[in-house]
Amino acid sequence: MNHKIFQVDHLHFYFKISYIGNTLHSLTFSDQKNDLINPQLSLKINEGRYSKFAKDIQSQLDNYFKRKLKKFDIPLHVEGSDFTKNVLKEIGKIPYGKTKSYKEVAEKIKKPKAARAVGRASGANRIPIIIPCHRVVGSSGELVGYSGGGGLLFKSYLQLLEKKWKKWLVLL
Repeated sequence: MNHKIFQVDHLHFYFKISYIGNTLHSLTFSDQKNDLINPQLSLKINEGRYSKFAKDIQSQLDNYFKRKLKKFDIPLHVEGSDFTKNVLKEIGKIPYGKTKSYKEVAEKIKKPKAARAVGRASGANRIPIIIPCHRVVGSSGELVGYSGGGGLLFKSYLQLLEKKWKKWLVLL
């Protein structure tokens, strides 16, 4: 497994990607770089080598946060049960700037009573932002849960970033 830690232009978060070959396995982020460094792996992170794949992920994330990219084009390795994979695949279909409720996602995968299970599967997403679990909300549109770094505040930021408003720049 290869790892790379980087910052995206104009954002005070650090991102860590874990990948094998040209397949992304996980994306984590934090406002503290040290949170992303596993002491046992720290000597193996980067090692002065940068793969084209890692650079491409960094570039796509940079363009996403600059509002120049609305859909990622990155091969992903999604782990979990068939149910979890179906949920994350459906979440991946939610368009940029839109939201769906956990119940709506459950209905789309033909499990209309599984809204809570959809929430758990969304919470297990190891590739947030790229698999846009921030676009999933509670039934009445409220923000509920976010497994990515920064919690609900960052989920709110991501949703605001994707809106058509120009005022989002004030947050930077």
